[in-house]
Amino acid sequence: MLTTDFPHPDSYRADEDELDAREPPTQDFPDRNAYQAAWEQWDAEYEVFQERKTSGAVFIQENGCGFSTLLVVTGPHRGSLWFDGRATCDLILPLTLEGRPVSFTDWLARRSMELVCW
Repeated sequence: MLTTDFPHPDSYRADEDELDAREPPTQDFPDRNAYQAAWEQWDAEYEVFQERKTSGAVFIQENGCGFSTLLVVTGPHRGSLWFDGRATCDLILPLTLEGRPVSFTDWLARRSMELVCW
């Protein structure tokens, strides 16, 4: 998915809310097998949606505990770094340094820098 532009998180929030609202509620399925099948179908759609969130980006650093640093390679945010915090807060946030987006060059020069999620 590197040829697809990296989507700014604001661009998919409504779609995510709509998908979340369609998660099958247990009480709608008296038969456990029917519920399991419906949930697995929904979960497969959700997994594809989650993958699209990092289109056009490369994972350049694993930060532990499910957190990563992304380098955007396509689209209007190309060259900037983002923090993938979906493990706890379900957000992907731009990294900034002194109020401006962090570039790959910034990251290489200052691997232990004071990066801030914006």
